[in-house]
Amino acid sequence: MSKNILNPPHTTPLSGVCRREAQQGVGIIEVLIALVVVSLGVLGMASLQLTGIKHSSSGYNRSMAVLFVENLASRMRSNPDSVAEGHYAGYDSAGLNCNVRPAPFCQASIGVAAQTCEPDEMAAFDLYSIACGSIGSDGEAQDGVNNLLNAGRLQVECDDAPCASNSNYRLTITWNEGSTTTDQDIEDLKTVQVRFNP
Repeated sequence: MSKNILNPPHTTPLSGVCRREAQQGVGIIEVLIALVVVSLGVLGMASLQLTGIKHSSSGYNRSMAVLFVENLASRMRSNPDSVAEGHYAGYDSAGLNCNVRPAPFCQASIGVAAQTCEPDEMAAFDLYSIACGSIGSDGEAQDGVNNLLNAGRLQVECDDAPCASNSNYRLTITWNEGSTTTDQDIEDLKTVQVRFNP
């Protein structure tokens, strides 16, 4: 008796009941595995997002600190008499009350005209402007080192004592990039320092 290779005998498929019983429970396991994989992916993306935000904030703070230092250096170069007399030297904005404006106030603000300033008064105004910022529509100082950077601080030091017209200056801005985790403050101090001869 020869076997028909081209046409194998017809096999009877499993009934619908047997097929369902053989696959029972496989669907829920696949769904659970897919949920675990998707959850891990979402957690990974969230972690990357937080890291990106942190680095973006750090870059923004550093660029602002550099702009503040460049601004003060330009102001010092435009007021050489005060630089020579050391009116900028020894300044530290820690503990500065930005609600107390220097008098005279050398810049016009809303409803107030600018006052005439001598070189030493201009130096005090320059330092206040960088540390506290300009006067906003609410009458308060804003956008300065002290209130734009977290725990921001401006320091101006002269290399010589007493300062002379050819003395080198160090302009330093520090701030805290730390975050709060598990009820502990993590301090991460960052610094931008420029040494120059006005």
